[in-house]
Amino acid sequence: MPDLTASEAHTLRELIDKAEITDLIHRYSRAVDRLDADLLRSVYWPDGTDDHGAFAGNAMDYVDWVMEFVGGWMSTHHDNSNIMIELDGDVAFGECHWTGWYRFRQGEQIVDQVSNGRYLDRYERRSGEWRIFHRVCVSDWNRSAVRDADDRDHRLRGRRGPTDLVYQLRELKLG
Repeated sequence: MPDLTASEAHTLRELIDKAEITDLIHRYSRAVDRLDADLLRSVYWPDGTDDHGAFAGNAMDYVDWVMEFVGGWMSTHHDNSNIMIELDGDVAFGECHWTGWYRFRQGEQIVDQVSNGRYLDRYERRSGEWRIFHRVCVSDWNRSAVRDADDRDHRLRGRRGPTDLVYQLRELKLG
C-alpha cells in the first residue's frame, strides 16, 4: 500500500471517526430494541447525559429508566437515517433521524405506534474511543393505531433480550 499524503491520512481518519460514531448510533438502537442494558451503557460515557423529554439526567440513570420504560412493551424497532456528523478533534456533533415502531398493550388492546424524530448528539473521543457524551431526543411526530386481531406468535419473530436470534447469529444455519 502506498504512503498516504497528509491530506489523504486526514480524510481517512475522518472516515474512520464517522464510521465509529455511526456504529454507536446503530448499537444504541439495537440495545434499546433488544433490551440490552450492558450494550446501551457501552455507547455513553459514564458522566454523560441524556434528555429524552420524559427523562433528563445522567446517561447511566437513563439506561435503567429506558429499560424499565420500554421493557414492558411487546416490541420496539428503531431505524436510523440522515446521519450527519461534524468532527472537531476529539469532539463531534451529530444529527440523526430515527423512526421507531412500538407495539404495546393498552388494556386488552394492542397498539402499534410509529414515531419519527432526531437525535442531537455531542460525542467525545477519550483514549481513542468514541462515545455519546450528551444526547437530546427530539420527537417530530407520531401516529398510533389499535390492532384488530390478536398478535400470533411466529417462530422467527423478533424477541426482547438475549433470546433474540441476533445473539445467536454466528450459530445460525441456513437451509
